[in-house]
Amino acid sequence: MITPPLGTGLAGFAARTDGARGVHDDLYVRALVLDGGGRAALILCDLCELDAAVVERIRRRIEQSPGIPAASVMVAAIHTHAAPATFGLYSSPPDAQWLERFERAAASAAVQACESLGPATIAVAHGREASIGHNRRCPDGPTDPTVTVVRCERTAAGPASLIQYACHPTVLGPDNLLISRDYPGFTVDAVERVTGGWSAFANGACGDINVGHSAGRTALGLPMPGRTFERAEALGLRLAIEAVRALRDARPVEGRVAARRRTVTVPLRAISEQEVRSQTTACRRRVEALAASGAGDDALAEARLELFYAEAALEWAECHPGPSEAAEVQALAAGDLALIALPGEFFAESGVRLRGRSPFLHTVVAGYANGGLGYVPPASAFDEGGYETRLSPWSRVGPGAEGVIVEAAVQVLEELREAVAT
Repeated sequence: MITPPLGTGLAGFAARTDGARGVHDDLYVRALVLDGGGRAALILCDLCELDAAVVERIRRRIEQSPGIPAASVMVAAIHTHAAPATFGLYSSPPDAQWLERFERAAASAAVQACESLGPATIAVAHGREASIGHNRRCPDGPTDPTVTVVRCERTAAGPASLIQYACHPTVLGPDNLLISRDYPGFTVDAVERVTGGWSAFANGACGDINVGHSAGRTALGLPMPGRTFERAEALGLRLAIEAVRALRDARPVEGRVAARRRTVTVPLRAISEQEVRSQTTACRRRVEALAASGAGDDALAEARLELFYAEAALEWAECHPGPSEAAEVQALAAGDLALIALPGEFFAESGVRLRGRSPFLHTVVAGYANGGLGYVPPASAFDEGGYETRLSPWSRVGPGAEGVIVEAAVQVLEELREAVAT
């Protein structure tokens, strides 16, 4: 369990300024270790996201004990926005003592998984759930309704299952101050009750996918109906029903376990601190003028949102970023099953395209894994604008970044396919 102490700052919403006031449901870190010709570990954390520094510290711990090579360890967050921050780039600074405890817990989970290794059969299936995830940028925009399930039948223990689905766990909004896994927590708990075993959730490429609310209104902390634990439970159970159905249809996959990774350089957007500072001043004056004139709520909200974007761009400009940033692309495989890690918030269309180009029969796209690049939209999205593309600490890459990473991911998958086939 990795639940932080009360008062800890929560990640994911700029409009939320208070720390956690209670615990609705505990947070955990889970480890799935595969062994067969090689050994690899998937570490799944009930957190918002992780940066590369945290991931590397966890990997070093796991490499020391239980001895799994760092290159074969994938660390992913489920992306709940009701969990503590793990780095301070665009969230409140993390609690150092809690962060240390979390990193130890992640390594301990891998140790426990290795200690319980035994004969097992891995099976995979794909379901479909189109009523939970919605494209928040365009009502008719692409989504990824695929529910991928991996079932490990263990002779010495109950079954272990992995559920992957691409949708922001943001049923709960910035007004929520209770620690929670959001809808994935209800999904995991329900699947465990039905199967009598262990279960975990992995998110996908869901940068533009949530449960149907406005990203802009959320950024301002404006109230929206339906952002309740009751709805989180309803959606979580809906996903669990489809996951359980798919698990019953899972078919075995066989083959060697292997891992591959590579680091690529992605472009960041150029920025002028002086220009952004000037824009921020102008936006602030407009908000003040509208408020003084008694402007309507919609006009004032629109002006406040532009000020929010300007202040976010200024925050990033003051960090003095360079022209590029490193990003890791990693994949794990067991026979015909591959898990590919994307280090940030990729759009649904990127996940679907990557899965379609994969040489593996089954490919799980794991978002929020091995790093925190922020939003990585496809190049076409930048002309369309919107929250996910506005320059900020959480949206800093250039239009070419998505293509660089997807191409690298395809190459890593192709290399891995050859490795498990020989």
